[in-house]
Amino acid sequence: MGGEHRKGFWLTLGGVLVFTPDSLLIRLTAVDSFTLAFGRGILGGTVILLGFALYARSEFFGAVRNLGGWGALVCVLQAACAIAFYAAFSYTSVANVLVIFACTPLIAAVLSKMIFNEGISNATRWAIVGAALGLMVVASGSLDSIQWFGDSLALLNAAMLALLYTILRGHRGINMVPAAGIGLLLTAVVALMFAKFPVMDSVQWASLVLAGLVVLPLALVLMTLGPRYLPAPEVAMISLLEAVLGPLWVWWVIGENPGWQTIAGGSVVIVVLMAHSAVRLRSEGRQVSR
Repeated sequence: MGGEHRKGFWLTLGGVLVFTPDSLLIRLTAVDSFTLAFGRGILGGTVILLGFALYARSEFFGAVRNLGGWGALVCVLQAACAIAFYAAFSYTSVANVLVIFACTPLIAAVLSKMIFNEGISNATRWAIVGAALGLMVVASGSLDSIQWFGDSLALLNAAMLALLYTILRGHRGINMVPAAGIGLLLTAVVALMFAKFPVMDSVQWASLVLAGLVVLPLALVLMTLGPRYLPAPEVAMISLLEAVLGPLWVWWVIGENPGWQTIAGGSVVIVVLMAHSAVRLRSEGRQVSR
């Protein structure tokens, strides 16, 4: 595995693993989607921008100006993805949202080819197919409870996220971390107009603060950096772990049983991801030895 590919792999995997309890925190916060988007947007955006300001110091404003038009698009996509993602949870189940999220690698592969003419290796192509088959098994356990509006929002989120990954990969020379923070603040601005701001108990506040201050900013920073070194389809494929582990967190803590299909299909996805990583490692090793 080459140096840049290895860096991208671990950054992306770390971001996805940090992000896996997010669905549980959304359920525990238990407020309307716009209140959720506002609170998490304010907290997460502030943490990301403050952290980046401390890291960049005098170069902070230069980095923000350097975002340009593509960075502005990333900000808008980040905000749109967040709102669509949270809203989907209000109309359909955690498992359905995350299973539909699995469409991301297929969309990312097409967009990557269309926009940047980036090829897809046979290993990645077959791994995406294998992972998708595993997630079809996951989906088969909850088809009778799908609600079209929530599922449509989840599909919209997957499409926009695929475009976001593709842009990050195509413009890896631009540090998009500030765009992630600005995008979250933009989410909060939009959500402020529609949020209901209900009274919240201690569990709700703790879930909101943990997600906003730790889970969301850390995951987004890692997932923003990872695609700079890894092809968009591979980034999206690693993200499939969220569709597997997310429902398991919800099952373990609040008893929302995903069913045997999720366990079986999730096992297929994990095996496929491990096999793909092994193939890439062997392939890169052969290239280095030549």
